[in-house]
This record gives sequence, C-alpha cells and structure tokens, in this order.
Amino acid sequence: MLASLVATCKMSSVNPVDYIANTLQAILDGHPKSRIEDLMPWHFSQTSRLAA
Repeated sequence: MLASLVATCKMSSVNPVDYIANTLQAILDGHPKSRIEDLMPWHFSQTSRLAA
C-alpha cells in the first residue's frame, strides 16, 4: 500500500515525504471525512494547507 501511494505521488509530480507528512497533519488537525478527496495526491499543493 505504501509503495502504491509513493508511486501515485511520483506520477502526480508530488514529493511523497511532503505529501504524507502534510496529509497526516491534516488528519490530526481534524480534516473532515466528507472532504477526503481533498487529501488525494493529485490535489496536493506544496503551498497550501490541506486542512483549511
């Protein structure tokens, strides 16, 4: 599963370490389950916070 996540990040031109760290932080900060799509690698932006 982790290998698949890393591969998806690479296909989306996203740094996997930054993505995983920011995504885990967003979950810890209470990102709503109804907006799970916002946490996908293809929506990741290095300059934005995932947990709005």
